[in-house]
Amino acid sequence: MPEIPDIPKCSPDLCASKEWEDSFITYFSETRLAFLELDSSDEPSVSGAVKNSCKPGISFEPQIDPTLTMIRKMDAVSRAATLRNYIDMIQSFDTLSRNDCLWLFALCVAVEPPLDAETCASLRSMLRKCSTILAAKSEMDDEVVMLNILVAISGLYFGQHEK
Repeated sequence: MPEIPDIPKCSPDLCASKEWEDSFITYFSETRLAFLELDSSDEPSVSGAVKNSCKPGISFEPQIDPTLTMIRKMDAVSRAATLRNYIDMIQSFDTLSRNDCLWLFALCVAVEPPLDAETCASLRSMLRKCSTILAAKSEMDDEVVMLNILVAISGLYFGQHEK
């Protein structure tokens, strides 16, 4: 069996506190619940959105912020595929932009359970990537905050943290 390295640890000054993580996970759970209730409602979505059907293997790097309408226009399979593709895309990045983090957050809110093994593996890759970038940081900035959010989502909410 291959040796998988540990997930890098960040400076204690930059890591989120346990209290913050617990509070954030509660907020994230409520956000997902609200989205799923809205998504399952019969309310018509705002017109003018384009259905996104990102196929595996196709580069997907949106330059616009995600919107509720855009995400709602995707079906469950497209949401999971887009999340996996976006996570694959960020693997070569040294930093994550605000836009990257917004898309990852929005897709994590919208991805529907149960998650397949491939999506879980992608979330583990996102945890590793965010932790690697975070471990290289030496001072607090906006990216540190966004990385802590994504680490909490992938590691705690989706259960990809090391035990």
